[in-house]
Amino acid sequence: MLAGALLLLTLIAVNVSFAIAAQPKAKTKRRVIPVTINKGQNYTITGVKEGTAPGPKVVNNPNALVVQSAPGRIELVGADAGSWKINVTLATGEKVTYLVTVKAQAPPQGSLVPAAAPTVMQ
Repeated sequence: MLAGALLLLTLIAVNVSFAIAAQPKAKTKRRVIPVTINKGQNYTITGVKEGTAPGPKVVNNPNALVVQSAPGRIELVGADAGSWKINVTLATGEKVTYLVTVKAQAPPQGSLVPAAAPTVMQ
């Protein structure tokens, strides 16, 4: 009787441990690093894990940023006003998100709307 109870407790303990191991692990929240640059400026993200590619995601204006990858770093150049999110894995294994905002110094000059044709001279 005692052996049966001990066997039953052992089976319950094993099932509980399997249930705990089968649960998905809680994801750690990515650290967000805000970066603001002006149009024409560059910013270098260093300490990037080699062999990984950045995960850029356009938030506003796909022409706002130029991204170039090199071993261990990512070069960003502001091209126009807008913002992007760039997911990066650092050499330490930490996963971070750079929230890059590019500001234009001045509003665009003129309009792209076609003007009216000049009047005909007689």
